[in-house]
Amino acid sequence: MKQVFSFFFLSLFLLHPIFIQESACGEDASADDDIVKETCEICAQKSPLLNYEFCVTSLEAVPESKTAAGFHGLGIISLELAQTNGALNYKDLDAYAFLGLNDCLDLYTDAISTLAKSIEAIRSYNYVNLNIWVSAAMEASTACEDGFREKGRVSPLKKQNSNFFQLCDIALVITKLFSSLLLKTHEPEIAVYDG
Repeated sequence: MKQVFSFFFLSLFLLHPIFIQESACGEDASADDDIVKETCEICAQKSPLLNYEFCVTSLEAVPESKTAAGFHGLGIISLELAQTNGALNYKDLDAYAFLGLNDCLDLYTDAISTLAKSIEAIRSYNYVNLNIWVSAAMEASTACEDGFREKGRVSPLKKQNSNFFQLCDIALVITKLFSSLLLKTHEPEIAVYDG
């Protein structure tokens, strides 16, 4: 346990200057009008489940995406969009579908709470927890779809579930890319605590 604890703090210490450097680079990159398209192209290449057009359309719908601080800022925007998308709207559903959505409501309630923590994690460059939390939140859409499929029903939330999953995936791919870039740039040595 002490070895893991020491490695964690050593990693944070060694990687901290890179986080500062990336945010400065991100500000220069945000001046480029194509940052959304470039980011979405990279994300779509890295994730077979992510649709490039969906990514561009979603991020460009938010005016702040043009002034976002590079990948980091676009990751925050995608999480905020996912959080908004996760709020279920029941107004046009029949009684059976409404009753069948109770599980989805529970799943999305938890996912929205998890995304709130994820947004704070990305703002503080806590990519380890961010990846865990976003991956967990993404499961809400999959589990919701599976629940309807298991009952032999078509989900009335198919599009919303897909959108939620992809919005989370954008942030996940961005942070995984940035994390892997950090590890390639500075490979920290594993410190072993003897005391």
